[in-house]
Amino acid sequence: MDVLKADLPEPDLDGIEAILVDEKSVRRAHNYVTLVLNAETGELLHMSEGKKKKSLEEFFDKLDDRQKSSIKAACIDRNGAYAAVIEEQLPHAEIVYDKFHLMSNLGKAIDEVRRDEYREASGEMKNVIKGQRFNLLRHPENLSPSGELKLHGLLEINEKINTAYLLKDQFRFVWDYKKPGWARRYLKQWVAWVRESEVEAMIRFANGIERDIERIVSCCKHRITNGRIEGFNSIVSRIIFKARGVRSIDYLFLKLRQESLLHC
Repeated sequence: MDVLKADLPEPDLDGIEAILVDEKSVRRAHNYVTLVLNAETGELLHMSEGKKKKSLEEFFDKLDDRQKSSIKAACIDRNGAYAAVIEEQLPHAEIVYDKFHLMSNLGKAIDEVRRDEYREASGEMKNVIKGQRFNLLRHPENLSPSGELKLHGLLEINEKINTAYLLKDQFRFVWDYKKPGWARRYLKQWVAWVRESEVEAMIRFANGIERDIERIVSCCKHRITNGRIEGFNSIVSRIIFKARGVRSIDYLFLKLRQESLLHC
């Protein structure tokens, strides 16, 4: 660890324009760390134990007012305590709710529709619905020929699942827009379509989208997602696996800093 400390430069906290913030489980029993990356370079700037407000506040404690003022956007999952910290520490910055977490949330709503329909089904309908979870969640271009055939059969005979599936595909288009105004109008129209569908699980999801709409469309301006940090999470898992667990959070941070600098 002493060698790593001597060789690695301190995190570059000057001129950061956007940050990516996420949590990662590093031990059994869901023992988490909070990670902060420079959105532009991928440099790991901060890691601390936990996923509460204090874990992210420790990052901002390292920054002076000038360094904070350069940060214009922060990309986060819309669940959790990070938003409150960013609002307090970076009142001038925009929060961007991450595309991949939103699609994951939507996938849970789709699966809730599938499970509800399975419980109410009987006979052959149960057999058609069973095992279709991943077919419903995959993008159409990623389906195998057999999966595509099974999904097509399901969508033809179950109206609610078909409706939820079509709404999922329509939701993806919001990230094609370049201007927040157009994205905002599209999302409002999408929420209206969902309410007309009367599919309860989808309506609950859409209500959250309507509430968070400004932090979703802000992606059009800043064009950032947590895709880079999701990829970095696989590096975290690989290092933990090779080390056969985490014995020192400080050492893990140094190893991850080293990896992030190699990919900058």
